[in-house]
Amino acid sequence: MVCAVVLFVVVAIAVLIITKLLKPNELWRQGGTTIRTISKDLRIAWILLRIKLLHRKLCRDNVAVYTKFCKIARKYPQKTAFIYESETWTFSDALNLSNKVANYFKARGYVKGHCVALMLENCPDYPCIWMGISKLGCIRAANCRGLIFDSNLCNAIEDVAGEFAQLDLFEYDRNNARNVKYINLKREINNFSTEDTSGFPKITGHDTLLYIYTSGTTGFPKPVVISNTRFLTFACFANVVMPKMTDVIAYCPMPLYHSSGCGIMALTVAGGATLVLKRKFSAKNYWSDCSKFQCNLAVYIGEMCRYILSVPQNDVIKHNVKNILGTGLQRHIWKTYIEKFQIENVYEFYGSTEGNVQIVNLDNKVGSVGYIPNFLKSLMGIFLIKYDPNTGEPIRDNNGRCIKCSPNEPGLVIGKIRSKVAVDGFARYLDIDASEKKILWDVFVIGDKYFIVGDVLVCDELGYFYFQDRIGDTFRWKGENVSTAEVEDIIWKTTKLNQVNVYGVEIPGAEGRIGMAAILGNDDKSQLNVLAKEFKSNLPSYAIPAFIRVLESFPITGTYKLKKLELQKEGFNINVIKDKVYILSSGKYIPLTKEIYNDVINHRLRL
Repeated sequence: MVCAVVLFVVVAIAVLIITKLLKPNELWRQGGTTIRTISKDLRIAWILLRIKLLHRKLCRDNVAVYTKFCKIARKYPQKTAFIYESETWTFSDALNLSNKVANYFKARGYVKGHCVALMLENCPDYPCIWMGISKLGCIRAANCRGLIFDSNLCNAIEDVAGEFAQLDLFEYDRNNARNVKYINLKREINNFSTEDTSGFPKITGHDTLLYIYTSGTTGFPKPVVISNTRFLTFACFANVVMPKMTDVIAYCPMPLYHSSGCGIMALTVAGGATLVLKRKFSAKNYWSDCSKFQCNLAVYIGEMCRYILSVPQNDVIKHNVKNILGTGLQRHIWKTYIEKFQIENVYEFYGSTEGNVQIVNLDNKVGSVGYIPNFLKSLMGIFLIKYDPNTGEPIRDNNGRCIKCSPNEPGLVIGKIRSKVAVDGFARYLDIDASEKKILWDVFVIGDKYFIVGDVLVCDELGYFYFQDRIGDTFRWKGENVSTAEVEDIIWKTTKLNQVNVYGVEIPGAEGRIGMAAILGNDDKSQLNVLAKEFKSNLPSYAIPAFIRVLESFPITGTYKLKKLELQKEGFNINVIKDKVYILSSGKYIPLTKEIYNDVINHRLRL
């Protein structure tokens, strides 16, 4: 293994020299930096190599998630797999429920390729049900034959049940607390065997496991195709930095339908870790839960950390959490958070559900989302390129090629798509056209192709990456992607206005951008309140615009393009804006006064 990493480093340096021969000044600059950071670079190169080798092994093994889980469950049958409230589930318990689900759906005629949607709150039944479905080769999500939903969501399902006439509707009442109106899945599966019966199809790592919905950076939310192998790669990083996975007790208050929550399940399913699940996130109980369940790893998103810091705590809560894993921890609260809660390692990572750009901060550099040694950048295939901030489009030179950014220069992050290297591939959306829009061709040479993430990052001269902004027609708020197209569609249908623009604006000290809509010349309060009701009925709370700006005319360029950047910069600052601005308060839009504005920017009013 040592020989492998030495060879890896030598090859990387050779590539660096060859690719920079025509730019000697840049070569000497990067070479000098590499010499200064050689010790750290070799350590991180060794970690990256081990992760890469695990990736390759997964691809060679070509194993399904269910198969991997069976091996873990049979090796550690009485070990705790899930903890939920007062419940403790062993790996044997989880495997038994998964087998019941698989045998039941097989008996109902479900076969490989059928899709099943799953709408459950966080609970141990959730991963067991989808693993059972996956044993048949059925896929969790789009173009469905069946829908499994929590009894708590029954009223919401009834509102749209007419649209599901062709679907099998399975109601899951885990506590047997109510009269079930649809197919009682809990009761039905209890009549089936817990044994691993024969007659199931062969499922490989390349087969589709599930779809995770994301807006990416363009258009409406769309399903990303997640193969068995891609899901299992989520555990590769953890296996390297936390070698004894069976000793890990991870705390996860994230919803399991979210890619962060789904990914952390891989630690249990593929590694034998114990996963502590919470039905909903609670800032007040976060650390007391970690202490109660003796967790040593916690999952976070940046907005979550801000909420936790804001909770008054007179007494220091003793806990065993030394490592936290997540995304979006902002620089201005980073040090305060780790010092207050005595965290030793922050594994801040950057990536997207569908993308091939995955980087991680391995040495606690405050504010950094990841690090790649300079001599490895070409081998990793991750670059920042110049872009037009008004359009978000890459800038090309006279030869039609993209231009790499200099150190500390903001740029679009792109990842090379190499078909021969499975783990470097773009996972793709189910929608082929949407997938094509995320691929950039002829980037540095004719015929090469890169996945374009849609985010702006900065990389310093040492190789540390920092998140700067998101472009395209989405923004991020409360740890979630908001599709502006989805919000605009509701405004168009409700108001019949032709000119509508939705965008994210910053609140000082808050992570991400909060939603704001600009509409043309109609400040009828009754219509605004109708709009508020439509938002509540059709959007999750994080996607509802907090502000509405009523314009007399939209600002446009000389070529009649909307000056969206100008609207974003002005935000909801009524000291600058002369138009009427409204803020959402108790389900209605009311005028934004200077007093309310000051309360928002000084965090006296939470949005």
